[in-house]
Amino acid sequence: METNIQSSSHKCLTSRLVSTSAQGGMSLDTSLNSVLDVNTADNAIILHTKPEPTIFTYDNVADADTTQEAVFSLVGKKIIEDCLNGYNGSILAYGKTGSGKSFTMFGPSENLESSQLRGVIPRSLEYLFSVIAHQQDHGSKKQFLCRCSFLEIYQEQIFDLLDTASQGIRLCENMNKGVFIDGLIEQVICNPRDAYQLIIKGWLNRRVALTSMNREGSCSHAVFTVKIESKEEVGGFQKSNISQINLIDLAGSERQKATNTDSTRLKISKNRGFESFFQRL
Repeated sequence: METNIQSSSHKCLTSRLVSTSAQGGMSLDTSLNSVLDVNTADNAIILHTKPEPTIFTYDNVADADTTQEAVFSLVGKKIIEDCLNGYNGSILAYGKTGSGKSFTMFGPSENLESSQLRGVIPRSLEYLFSVIAHQQDHGSKKQFLCRCSFLEIYQEQIFDLLDTASQGIRLCENMNKGVFIDGLIEQVICNPRDAYQLIIKGWLNRRVALTSMNREGSCSHAVFTVKIESKEEVGGFQKSNISQINLIDLAGSERQKATNTDSTRLKISKNRGFESFFQRL
């Protein structure tokens, strides 16, 4: 018996302000303190507009002092636990180039394993395998198989970041599978270190465009996916669940007029296949 559990759609929105000092750059301009305030107790950001301030509320708010570990606890733990129970989930970072998306999702690209600044993706992988190990240490007979893929969407093309020779792969759709990517490499991972090696490999392949706002700002979407297949015997039957978690670093959200980036790099795809793909994520 094989099931692919679909939960009701639930979205959780977390706002994070990241200082450039946290990313290894210069310190945050203190003049920003007069522009907005962060109220973590009420999960609100107060923008000091005139004549009255504007208040934005979120499910969670993280200020510039919030650690990478705390951010993962806010946005990642519950989703990993749900995925291990057969539900699909996605974590995506959205914001302007230089706002801390890649820092939040990956952390320092040169040190995913031991740095205290490692981001949501490496911490998600660590937590995933720690929960699996905990279940097995406590007598669970459930078996898990984890496979991962790493792709980039750049100028309306899909590139397999685990294939150094990738010249683009096709987005396909049929009645049985729905929208899927034909030929995407999926690698079996048995521990976080296996995944780190694949992330670093993909990171080196990722196309990074130079902009006037951030010389390492990305003009592409990166999607790291972990598929989780679990099997256990229930009442004499073999039960199998398949779920996946998508960890997504989106391209910069700035408008073209704010940068010198070519329009082709910032255009949003109108292709229905891409729309369906992102809806599935």
